[in-house]
Amino acid sequence: MLYRFNFFQKVVLLLIFYGIIFTISFYLFKYSLEVNDSFQIVLINFIQTWDLMLVGFLFFQAFKYVRMPSKFYIKKNYESKNYFKYLGVNIFRLFLINSFFRHLNKRVYLKGRPKEYIFTYIEETKQSETSHIISGICPLSIQLLYLKYGLIEHFISLTIFNILLNLYPFLLQRMNRFKMIEKYPNVLKNEV
Repeated sequence: MLYRFNFFQKVVLLLIFYGIIFTISFYLFKYSLEVNDSFQIVLINFIQTWDLMLVGFLFFQAFKYVRMPSKFYIKKNYESKNYFKYLGVNIFRLFLINSFFRHLNKRVYLKGRPKEYIFTYIEETKQSETSHIISGICPLSIQLLYLKYGLIEHFISLTIFNILLNLYPFLLQRMNRFKMIEKYPNVLKNEV
């Protein structure tokens, strides 16, 4: 989307888009101060989460190959199969692949792809993971504002959406990448 622009143009466009995103989120927050209906609270927080997820999405539309330091993507000692299982990542994965959400990022699926795609897949999981980190940090400021104003129901609702739409996808990308690295150690030996 933004790949064809030069660096300066990308930065300017991102600032414009981010201005729009944060303005929408600010108005949703302001509106939410007047809302007491649980359904409206959940709806506002759902829209806020999706709105703020655009921050990470648009960043990678401009800067596709930006990554965290390589140490970040290495499997930690505690990230075992049981770690992901106990956190419910496998259940989240089943939900994801059996829902309309599976259509949102086709690049992180291996089904029907040649073995050579594994290298691309590994990079796509890193990009997606990083995008969800960025997108997950943005709602924290709104969550803190909800706490400051004593709007616990808003805080809980936004936290749940942030966990479901950012933390679990982040964990799923890590789990999938580690599975591929374990499954194809010889293929990926010099690449990861």
